[in-house]
Amino acid sequence: MHYLPYLRGLYGAIGIPIHRYRLDPETKHLQLVTHMEPYDLSSLARAAAEHYAREHDLAAGDYEELVSPFSLGAVTLSDGTRVVLGPLNYQRATRPAPTAAKSTTPDRFGAPSADLTQAQVQAAESAAVAAGIWGMKLRVANLWLAMVGQIVLRSELPPTQEDELYQSVSDLVPLSLQRIAQEVKLNAPHNQYRYELAILDAVHQGDVDKVKRAFAIPLQGKFGVLGPTPLRSMQNHVHNLNSQVSRTAISAGVLPEKAFALSDKFFMAAEHCTTLEQCTQLRVMCAQAFAALVANYRHSIEGARPPLVNNALLLISRLIYDRCTVKDLATRLQVSVDHLERVFKQSMQVSLSSYIMGEKIKLSQELLRDTTESINAIALTLGFADSAHFSHCFKRVTGLSPRQWRNTSLSYHQG
Repeated sequence: MHYLPYLRGLYGAIGIPIHRYRLDPETKHLQLVTHMEPYDLSSLARAAAEHYAREHDLAAGDYEELVSPFSLGAVTLSDGTRVVLGPLNYQRATRPAPTAAKSTTPDRFGAPSADLTQAQVQAAESAAVAAGIWGMKLRVANLWLAMVGQIVLRSELPPTQEDELYQSVSDLVPLSLQRIAQEVKLNAPHNQYRYELAILDAVHQGDVDKVKRAFAIPLQGKFGVLGPTPLRSMQNHVHNLNSQVSRTAISAGVLPEKAFALSDKFFMAAEHCTTLEQCTQLRVMCAQAFAALVANYRHSIEGARPPLVNNALLLISRLIYDRCTVKDLATRLQVSVDHLERVFKQSMQVSLSSYIMGEKIKLSQELLRDTTESINAIALTLGFADSAHFSHCFKRVTGLSPRQWRNTSLSYHQG
């Protein structure tokens, strides 16, 4: 399916930066396929989009919404490419720091904030008007993500149109493949989509018994043809299911390394199948194995990480480029600040504010190492008051100033 018109339509409507990436599963190389961006978009914003695409592993049709004008969102298309949207307010990193006199009132990160001048009051009033525009654009972007996600999930043709599909492409089949095409053409519709959804839902819940029940659903058709011979076709069906359940397990919280290691084993097992029956049995075993992996993961975090902590960690990862504070998290999670801090500290053995700062410092190290952006630009992008505040926090965590750390990192990689 061609998604370029959808991308152009969104960019033309709200001017949001759009980057579409393809990840090579073998080399892990991230390739930029399509991009639509304002002329003044900084290289730092591009690096942020690339980092987001690499770190957020979404299955086809899955999407993550933007949570603010400064955040990013994404959706994975049916061809496996990942579209990253945002930030809507991409000019924040280039804004000059305020020059008004300092007060002793700390800002969200503990740095001194500036006293409000008349010009700043007027700017704040203008910002209130602009907030309505940002809100509108934010809703448009998130509606677009939801719409494209649904289109991807429903992109398969209904079974009743299959004969028309074969007829429409018959003239495109080379003569050398006509015989194969005639032999493998289905005489019944594909299995219903609900059959696939039942399997993936069971895996996501970590319910091995539910996986068995999902495979027991009566088939309403035949398997699609994915190869020139029945055996090759069924082997590819094993690979297809393997890919889907491995990513479903990752979305349920399983570490990607564990999921991919198990996926590799099933890939090799499928290649060694010599009968259709072996392939059929292997599909069931594959889904059950990943359901068990999810179940083990959930069991391991029971009592160790309450749902509130897991939700806080997820929000932090999504708001890392914004001014993410304890108060912001508590408001979004609909709990008091004191309760959130207490539960987080008991579970993670570190204060919530320290954890947020640590994550920001980790990301700043990547930006210092992988980009040529100024320290001030990196500081503003990550929500610090200014470069001085960023440098102070950075040195407190790492023992080095950002400039020292960057020079040391470059010397190490060049050596």
